Amino acid sequence: MLRCASFVCCLLLVTASVSGQTNLFDKQNLADWDFHVAGEGVKVGDVFSFADEGRILRCTGKEPFGYLATKESYKNFTFTVEWRWPSGITPTNSGVFLGITDQPKGSFLPKAFEVQLQHKNAGDLWAFHGRGLTDTPSRIQNVDHAVIGKFSGVKKLLDRENEPGQWNTMDILCNEELIVIVVNGKIVNWTKGAEPVAGRIGLQSEGGPIEFRNATVTPLP
Repeated sequence: MLRCASFVCCLLLVTASVSGQTNLFDKQNLADWDFHVAGEGVKVGDVFSFADEGRILRCTGKEPFGYLATKESYKNFTFTVEWRWPSGITPTNSGVFLGITDQPKGSFLPKAFEVQLQHKNAGDLWAFHGRGLTDTPSRIQNVDHAVIGKFSGVKKLLDRENEPGQWNTMDILCNEELIVIVVNGKIVNWTKGAEPVAGRIGLQSEGGPIEFRNATVTPLP
């Protein structure tokens, strides 16, 4: 784990000085994003909208569930985003999708990895619709869900979430088979068994209000 942490720290330092970082909220609109929802008649503005002069992306999280996805695909990169559960509202569920390549018909989940943002589970990593994930057998959890179907994943190793109403920062490093998840400056999960694939990045609407800001992606050198 220490060797992995040192590797991640070095890569994050390198990418911090590399040109090519993209601010995904720079335009303060959703022109560079696609919107998917498992239902009819729902518009992107019904679920996602910018506030605070474009600095914060608000998500209602209401049903039917869905997600935003970048139009561009990425393979080896770091992704950073800040999120919080609005004050006075019970925290619920959301996530960051990685490697979106397909949208199975009838599902609100894409074929992708998901880094969980669900309250108290931020940092769990799941693989949906056959996205490949292998790891130490003792870490892999296989789930057969009544609605979602079969999927697998690895649970976080450390809890680093702040209290509801406070901002959290998530840094995700994807480099071939390696995915490392950092929450508020600490590595909380990682795997060396992820299927290396180029795909889009997504922000999920699932359960209730959540806010995002400062979303950036930086290709690895």
